[in-house]
Amino acid sequence: MGAKEFFTAIDMLDTYNEIMRASEGEAKKCELRLSTRELGRYRSYVYREKLLRREIEELTRSRLRAERLLKQEGALDGAFARDHYRRGRSKMIDLWLELSKVVMKRRELERLCGLIPDSFIKKVVVHRYFEGESSRLHTWAQTACELGLPMTGVQLRKTVVNALEFGEM
Repeated sequence: MGAKEFFTAIDMLDTYNEIMRASEGEAKKCELRLSTRELGRYRSYVYREKLLRREIEELTRSRLRAERLLKQEGALDGAFARDHYRRGRSKMIDLWLELSKVVMKRRELERLCGLIPDSFIKKVVVHRYFEGESSRLHTWAQTACELGLPMTGVQLRKTVVNALEFGEM
């Protein structure tokens, strides 16, 4: 191993350690507080994940068609087709990267929901944010009505927000 490779490896190790320290700090911050705004993004993550998977499947199908043509005919017709085929690889990598980020955020919200110690708050949060992913988010009044709680929507929202943000569980 030459000197250049050695110092590059050391720099990469330092960079890796800095990233890991930063991600540990972010994880500790996330465990301390959970807001309803973050929970409200769960459905958008689920929807975005579906769209990304569909886009990856379509891009994969088109690349497979191009590869079949390439094997049958020996070459893709035109410079545009060849360039499009080459760009597809980097687009595929970008899509997979974005999908992994969305899935990671979705799983993090599910994990944080599992950490809620109060069973009443957890029941409300799961019903409101995590059940029925394809439907619209319920209002607080609808949530109280569906769960059969003797509270108004405003009272339920205040109770849940205080419990999640200020740890009053």
